[in-house]
Amino acid sequence: MKTRIAGALANTALLLASCLTGLLLCEAGLRLFHPEYAPLAEAPLVHDPNLLFIRLPNHCSLFGNPDTHRPHSLCHNNLGLRQHRNFSAADLESSINLGFFGDSFTENIGMEAQFSFTEPLDYLLNLGGEGAFNALNFGVQRYGLAQSLLRYELWDFREALDHVFYVHFENDLRDDLASGLFRLDDAGQLARREAAPSRFALLSKLHLSYLALDAAGRLSTHFGEIAAKAKRLEHEFDQRRLFLSSGVPQRGYALFRQLLRRFKEAVEGNGASFHLVWLPMENHASSGVAAIVREEGVDAFSLRDCFGERDPAHLRTPWPASPYRFENDRDRHWNEAGNRLAAVCLHRFLAGRLGLPSLSEEAVAQALRRYYSAFEAPGSARGLPLAGKAQPASPTTAAIRRKYGVLEGNLPSWRPPWAPSPDKLALRTRFDVYLHDGWLAYVKEGCASADFDRRFFLHAWPVDVRDLPPERRAHGFDNLDVGHRIDEAACTAWRKLPSYAIERIRFGQFSYYGHGDYETHWEAEHVLAQAGAGHAIGS
Repeated sequence: MKTRIAGALANTALLLASCLTGLLLCEAGLRLFHPEYAPLAEAPLVHDPNLLFIRLPNHCSLFGNPDTHRPHSLCHNNLGLRQHRNFSAADLESSINLGFFGDSFTENIGMEAQFSFTEPLDYLLNLGGEGAFNALNFGVQRYGLAQSLLRYELWDFREALDHVFYVHFENDLRDDLASGLFRLDDAGQLARREAAPSRFALLSKLHLSYLALDAAGRLSTHFGEIAAKAKRLEHEFDQRRLFLSSGVPQRGYALFRQLLRRFKEAVEGNGASFHLVWLPMENHASSGVAAIVREEGVDAFSLRDCFGERDPAHLRTPWPASPYRFENDRDRHWNEAGNRLAAVCLHRFLAGRLGLPSLSEEAVAQALRRYYSAFEAPGSARGLPLAGKAQPASPTTAAIRRKYGVLEGNLPSWRPPWAPSPDKLALRTRFDVYLHDGWLAYVKEGCASADFDRRFFLHAWPVDVRDLPPERRAHGFDNLDVGHRIDEAACTAWRKLPSYAIERIRFGQFSYYGHGDYETHWEAEHVLAQAGAGHAIGS
C-alpha cells in the first residue's frame, strides 16, 4: 500500500512538474516570438497602498487599437493623467480646471490620447480664449467610485479643480465591493480599509493569461447568432448576477450612496461643483443607482440622451451593435467616434454653466474638423471628421499638435540645435544621427513628410542589467521605441537617452501591421565606449 501511495505521489509530482515546465516554455515562447501581448502584460499599473493600483507618471508604452491593431503611444503625464501634455502648478492656478474621474471608459487606452473625449472637449472650451480651461483626465481602468473618490482626496492639487465629473459605469458597484477599500460600519457610515495587493497580480503579468482570454474571445465568434444574443443579454444580467445573491443588493447600493455623498461633500467643500455623467450605453432612467443620484441631489448629465438627440438610431441600437463602440473589444469600450460625440455633448452641457458664448452646430463641427485634421486618425474610426493622414502643417495644425501632441518621456518644450558640430557624434545612416549630452537626434536634409511616416525605434543595452526596469531585465535591453519627438518642419526627430551607462544602442525605423507582423526599413547599431567613441553599422 505504501509503495502504491508513494508511486502515485511521485507520478503526481512528475505530472505537475511537466505541466509547470510546459507553461514556462509556452510563456517564454510567447515573449520571444509573439510579443503582441507585451503592452498588456507590462502595462504601467503598480501597487499603491491607498488605491490598490495607480498609473506611473512620466511613463509611456505601446498599446494597440482594438479594431485596427495599430500601436499607439500609451502615455501618462507628469501628474499620472492620461494626457500627452504636462501640467504645472502655474498652469492649474491660472486656468479653470475640469477633472474627469472614472474607469477605462474615461481613461480610453484603446485609442491615442488626442481622440479621448477630454482633448477635443478641451479644444472646444478654449475656442477664442486659449488656455482659459483645462480638461483633466483622471480615468484609470478598473477604478470604481471608491478609487475615484480617494484619487481626488489624495491629489495634491485638488483645490485647483473647479468642476469635478464622475463618469459612472454600471459595474462600478461591483468594483467597489470587490476592492474592499471601504465598508459600512454598524451605523451605516463609511469605514476605511487598508489596501492590499491583488492575489491575481502575478496572472496579469503573464502573456499566457492574455492568450487564453484572446482564444476565448475568438472561440465565441464561432457561435454566430447564439453569441450575438448572449452579448445583448450580458448587459441585462450583469447586475443580477451580483446583486440578486443574498445580502448583496442592500450592501452594494448603501455603499454607493455613502461614497457618492462623501465625494460630493469633499468637492463642494473645496468650493467646486460636482457632477455625474451617465455613459451612452446606460439606460439609467429607472435604475436603483439613478434613484440614489437624485436623492443625493447630484447634478447628472446623460450622454445616452444627448447621443439620441443627435442620432435617433442610437436609442434603438443595442450597444454591442453600436457604431460608437470598438467592434473587436470584448469589454465593449466606446471608440474614437463615440468620444468625439461625447466631447460635443459635454461642451453643450458646460457652455451655459461656464458662461461661454453660444456656438452653432456648424461652428462646433468646423472647429472639430480643424482639431482632428492635426492628427492621423485610424482608418476604421467611423464618424470622425477625418480618417487617414494628418493634414500638412499650418499655423493652426502646428499649434494644435504642440498643445495636444504626443508627450513621450522626459522631453523638453524646446528643440535642441542639432546642426552638425565637432562636439556631436554623427552616425551616417538613412538619417544623420547625432549623439550629444544625453540625447539622440535624427536629422535629414531635404526631408519629405513620408520620411516620418515610419516609426522610429531605439533599443539600449546597459552596462549593468540591474539598471533596467524590472519588466525589461529578462530581455536584457531597454525598449525605447516610444519617446521620439518629431518636428517635420525642421526634418528632425529626437529622443532623451536613459541616465544609466549604456553599452550599445540599436536604432532605425519600422512599420507594425498588427498580429506581431513587423517590417524594419533600416537600422543601425552603435557601440558606446567609455570614452564616448564607437562605431556605427548601417544597413
